[in-house]
Amino acid sequence: MDTAIWGPADPWNNGDFLGAHWLFWALAQTGDPTALLNWPWGETTLISNFPNLFDAWLLGPLFSEADFPLGWNLMMLGHHLLNVIGTVCLARSAGARLLHASAGGALIAATPIMLHEHAMGHTLTAAIWPALFGLSALFQNRSIAAGLWIGVQGLAYLYTGIATGLVAFIIRPTKGLILAPLLCAPYLMFLIPELEPASAVRPPDGFTGLPLDAIWGMASQSHIRLHPILLMGFTAWFWGNKSLLALRRKIVVAAFILLLMALGPEVLFQRGSTPSWTSPVGFIFDLPGLSRMHHPIRLSMLAAPLLATALVLVLNRRRAIWALALIGLSLAQWRTIDNTAAWSASSEIPGFRKAQWLSKNSTGVVDLGSSGMEALSLQTLHGKPILSGFHPRSKPRPGIDPSLFERVERWAAGEKQPRLPFRLKQLGYSHVVIIDRGPGKTPSIEAVEAQLGSPVYPGIYAL
Repeated sequence: MDTAIWGPADPWNNGDFLGAHWLFWALAQTGDPTALLNWPWGETTLISNFPNLFDAWLLGPLFSEADFPLGWNLMMLGHHLLNVIGTVCLARSAGARLLHASAGGALIAATPIMLHEHAMGHTLTAAIWPALFGLSALFQNRSIAAGLWIGVQGLAYLYTGIATGLVAFIIRPTKGLILAPLLCAPYLMFLIPELEPASAVRPPDGFTGLPLDAIWGMASQSHIRLHPILLMGFTAWFWGNKSLLALRRKIVVAAFILLLMALGPEVLFQRGSTPSWTSPVGFIFDLPGLSRMHHPIRLSMLAAPLLATALVLVLNRRRAIWALALIGLSLAQWRTIDNTAAWSASSEIPGFRKAQWLSKNSTGVVDLGSSGMEALSLQTLHGKPILSGFHPRSKPRPGIDPSLFERVERWAAGEKQPRLPFRLKQLGYSHVVIIDRGPGKTPSIEAVEAQLGSPVYPGIYAL
C-alpha cells in the first residue's frame, strides 16, 4: 500500500484521479491555490471545478504530511469499508440478523462498481456511508440523527444527498429530515453563483449512465457492473416474512427509482452502443446546474445497499446457511475484486525528474500537450503556476480570451507560432516542458525546437 496506487491501471492519465490528487495537495498549500491555475488570470474559485471540496478542506493538510501513496490508499480503503459497514448497519436497523446483515455487507464489498468508484480516485463522490448511517437512523425512528447524516451526505456530494433525501421520504417521512436541507443551505448559497461556469461537457458513451447489461452483471467492463445477486433483492416485493413486507416494498421502490435515474439521460444496452431511448428522467440534466452531474451511474452505488438490505430481509427467517451462501457468492468475485482493487499502478508521476528541476529553476510552466489534469499532477511536484484548465472544461472560464490557449495547442501539434514564446514570457512563464504520456499524447517538438533551440534539461525548453 505504500509503494503503488490502488485502482486505476493508468492513474497518471486518469482525469478523476489526477484532479482529486491535485485538490488534496492544493488545499494543503499556503495562500490561494487558484493563483496556481491559468496564471496570471487565475480561477476565481475552486468550487466551480470541484463542487465537493469538503474532504480535501478537512484532510488535505493531514495528507500532505503523510507518505504518498500510503495515506491516499488508506483514505480510499477507509471509504470503501465504511460503505460496507454502513450497509451492515442499514440491514441491522431494518431488522436483519447480524450474520444476514454481514452477508449484505459482503455483497457490497464485492460489487465491482463500489470498488471501481474508489479505485478511480473518486473520494467523497464515492462515499455513501453518511447516507447509509442516515437511513439506518431513520429505520430506528431517530429522525433528527437521520436528518443530520443525510445533510452530511449532501455536503459530501450534493446529488447523492438529494437522492438520499428522496429515498428517506419514500421510506419514512419525518419532521427531522428538514435538518438535511438546512444543513446544506449555506453550501447551496455558496455554490449557486458558480453553477453556470461549473457546467460540464457530457462524457462519451456509457459514462453518462448505467448501461442495461450492467444492471444484471453482464457488462463487458467489470467496473460498471452491479453484483448480479443484488437483483434478487427485487423479489422482496412478494417474497419473505409478511411482518416486514411494507418496509421491504418501500426499499424496493426506492432502489428501482435510483436505478432508473442511474440510467442517465439516455438508455443503452451496453457501453459503445447506440442509445435505445431517452430516459424518462433525462430532463433532470437540462436543469440549470445539474448538467455537470454527468455521472448518474453513481446513484447505483446507493441502490446497491438498498437491494442488499431487501435481499437479506427476505432471507432473514431462513437458516444461517443461506447467509453463508451469500458470503460464498461474494468470494466467487475474487477475480473481479483483484482486477478492480489491486494495488498495481506505479506511484511515480511521469516527468518526476523534470518536475524536480522545474521546482528549482522555473517561475511558471507551460506543460505542452497536456489536457489539463496531467499538468496538475506535475504541479504537485514543482509547485509553480501552470497554463492549464480543468477537465471537462478545456477552455478558460467565461470572459477569458481563449486565443492564447488555442495557439499553445497548435504549437503542441507542430505548428510554428511567431511571438508566442515572447507573449508567454511576458505573462510570467519561464519554461516549456514536454513529457511522453503515451501513444497519441506526446506533442511534436519540431516547432518548439525551431523557436526555442536546444533543451536546457531533457524535455525542458527555456522561453
